Amino acid sequence: MYRLLPFFLKFLFHQLYTTFSFGYDTFSNIVSRGEWWNWTRAAIPFVRGARVLELALGSGSLHVDLYNAGYVPVGIDLSPYMLDLTRRKFQARFPNRSIVPRLVRADAKQLPFPSEYFSSLVMTFPPGFVFDGAAMRELWRVLEPNGMVIWVDDPFLYARDTWSRILNSALNLSNVGANTGTEQVMQKLSAVDGGSLMRLFNWRVERVELARSRVHVFLATKRE
Repeated sequence: MYRLLPFFLKFLFHQLYTTFSFGYDTFSNIVSRGEWWNWTRAAIPFVRGARVLELALGSGSLHVDLYNAGYVPVGIDLSPYMLDLTRRKFQARFPNRSIVPRLVRADAKQLPFPSEYFSSLVMTFPPGFVFDGAAMRELWRVLEPNGMVIWVDDPFLYARDTWSRILNSALNLSNVGANTGTEQVMQKLSAVDGGSLMRLFNWRVERVELARSRVHVFLATKRE
């Protein structure tokens, strides 16, 4: 039964991106013990430049936070359910302001944007495209010289109770993000396409400490 848990969790997350998208925020809040939005907001201090793209934006909570932080980002997701959820979230959060999010349904492997257009690319707990050479080369293409990929991942709950241990294991098994430790993540990145990601970007990792958890921000600066 335990061996089937990863497959069940992956199936569940897929359903949350489609049929049961209305439950995405509630589920994210439960599996993180209320830390999910603290984790995603960890990206904001590292954002630089005016042209910002958020990839795989999910239900749009960070997209709202980016607007509140003074940015006017572009957001992409493959799921039309997530894009619709984000639009409705903007209508609810800004009822008296004519803010229309700039959203595009797109694949990370085929971004419909000019080369060297964005200063920052933001992604939080993204799908497996971070270990896909073709997708990461596309991210490199749309970044301006010295532009940065800001990737939030590898969360951990500090509480030592049984429920937190179960949730940490569930995050690991479901591959919500890498969640395997920063050294293992960098090793996996180094193995992609014979080390091409190491040649495309300069990498560093920042650990962000929160009151009840920690999360890592992987920063990749574009190499010329």
